[in-house]
Amino acid sequence: MFSIIGPSTLRTLCRSLPLFGLLAALSACIPPQDKKIEGVRIDLNDPVSHLIYNHQNARNSDSLIYYLSSENSSYRYLAARAFGSFPEISDTALDELSGLLDEDNELIRTAAAYALGQSGSLRAADSLAQAFDGSGTYRAYNGTLLAAVGKSGGQKSQDFISKISTYTNQDTLLTAGQAWSLFYFARRELQSPAGDAKMLAFMLDESAPYEIRRPAAWYLQRFAVEVDSSSEEQLRQILRTEQDPDVLMGTVRTLGRSGQPAGRVALLRALRAQTDWRVRTEILRALSGFDYSSVREPIVETLSDEHPLVRRSAAEFLRDNGQDADATFYRQLARDSLKPDVRYVLYAAAHRHLPLYFADYRGFLNYDLQEAFTKTTDPFEQAEILGALAEYPWNYRNIYELYQKSDQPMVRSAAAGALQRISNREDFNVFFKKSSRRVRYDLSIYFREMIYGLEAGPASEAGNALAAKGDIYRPFYPEIDWMSTALMGFKLPRDYDAYLAVDAARVALGGEETPGPEEAGAPVKPIDWKLIGTDAGKEVVIRTEAGRIVLKLWPDIAPATVSNFLELVKSGYYDGKVFHRVVPNFVAQGGGLLGNGYGAEDFKIRTETPGVRWDRSGLIGMASSGKDTEDVQFFLTHRATPHLDGNYTIFGAVVEGQEFVDQLTVGSKMESITLR
Repeated sequence: MFSIIGPSTLRTLCRSLPLFGLLAALSACIPPQDKKIEGVRIDLNDPVSHLIYNHQNARNSDSLIYYLSSENSSYRYLAARAFGSFPEISDTALDELSGLLDEDNELIRTAAAYALGQSGSLRAADSLAQAFDGSGTYRAYNGTLLAAVGKSGGQKSQDFISKISTYTNQDTLLTAGQAWSLFYFARRELQSPAGDAKMLAFMLDESAPYEIRRPAAWYLQRFAVEVDSSSEEQLRQILRTEQDPDVLMGTVRTLGRSGQPAGRVALLRALRAQTDWRVRTEILRALSGFDYSSVREPIVETLSDEHPLVRRSAAEFLRDNGQDADATFYRQLARDSLKPDVRYVLYAAAHRHLPLYFADYRGFLNYDLQEAFTKTTDPFEQAEILGALAEYPWNYRNIYELYQKSDQPMVRSAAAGALQRISNREDFNVFFKKSSRRVRYDLSIYFREMIYGLEAGPASEAGNALAAKGDIYRPFYPEIDWMSTALMGFKLPRDYDAYLAVDAARVALGGEETPGPEEAGAPVKPIDWKLIGTDAGKEVVIRTEAGRIVLKLWPDIAPATVSNFLELVKSGYYDGKVFHRVVPNFVAQGGGLLGNGYGAEDFKIRTETPGVRWDRSGLIGMASSGKDTEDVQFFLTHRATPHLDGNYTIFGAVVEGQEFVDQLTVGSKMESITLR
């Protein structure tokens, strides 16, 4: 027998239930209705709004709590949203934010729900679950609340969210909230078969809105989900007919994990037919789930792909998945390559897979690489050559000699990184056999010299190497006071990453743990409101060899970041800087002090994460070593990257020239960045 529950009764029920009882009842709540939102306006010229943003920037929790009870709804909203950027939220702030979940204004209660989710607190998850609105009035809020539970709830919460089955495609915000919740749970390593099945069903439903299918696709792209034969057949059909690249990328990775022959055939067909370079890149990665000989020829063909990041991905496939029998073939491909940007990845593949008894051929490989190193003056090309040399660990002395001879920060840090990879090899003792101890001794000398040199890049790599194998290197350092001396020589905050790496090495070698330097020794940069008021509405133009990239900044979302960026742009700081890191189908990152990813300026800016998602390509973010450690490095995205949600600042978007972002490679130069 069924009974009809009215909206007010249902809301009272939802608010009174404990966490798991409420989550079980969510599916009974009526579909949401439209509600007009009034009373919130962000005014970047308003002095009180400036105060709230400034309190956020200074992490003044008590001062922000004061504004949570302001009579002005805009100030309550800004204060609630501000807590979404805090690395930690006090119990007092959690209680005050929970109180805002009763707000009539949907924007305010949504901002409070988001901030509670950002806390990652089980206590916050309880408050969120009890505040689910059963009246059907606040649909955007309910969707945000469900997502926030995914950031803060435990496995039992995940199980209940997975089992909600009465939302329909017409309940788009609720169903999307459920999908986002399951995504965030999985990001926290909380998965279940029921959750996997739910997300697979969302993506396979071609009638569902993309607001639901895309988070499901991002889930399948990132997390392993088992599929049966019927689902795999549907995935192959989607691969033939779907146009949305996000859904296609989730489909591709799931078919790759299935390992079924029919899936391989479908992926190879799509590799030749697909026009989106990002999908082709994902297909190459997915093909690693199949027998090498069955995909070898299409991979080799893709080395000539018109897109630089696709052909590089093909070369990386051969390096990571190739076979010994093809090692000499990889060298020939490298020597004959019409595309020099894949040449040294192919040399790395040859070195990695060449059998040890091919001693003469090994000599040819080393000769090719060392001759190429001497002929080029491009530090990024030299860094790639060092990476190829490191694939044969006996090259460690050659790598160290090249490190000593170079004065280029990129080359010296790349050499140190190459030695770290050799040091970290799981087969180190098997490879070097009776010489293992002698090689470890040599490396211990090299790493000590790099740390004493106090260069941010080499010292970081050396510190990381020793930290990873502390027990093994301990006998070579009978005393470690020298590391404490080295730590005192680093300039903070410029060398903060190096400081942390060397300190971790010191602890791994037997030292006592000590607190690191607070705030990296750097002052937090204030927001320049005059600069924002004058220039924030203007567009920013990055001129590169590939073409012109136009950015639109978001000062209302990230005023501290935008203020800092504008100041750097106006001073010409970025002119001539490079993109030192490019990960195909992820990001192009650059703008750093030294051009090698290391070193920082003498200030820090705060992480600003007030509720926007990394849910599309062309977003601009700040590189970070953790919350509140940003300064000058930024990155541009190739695709949606929702695994970054809530952890990395978004401060704008590409409005023209995304095709040129996608053409950037390691070493691409920023000829200039200007305002227009």
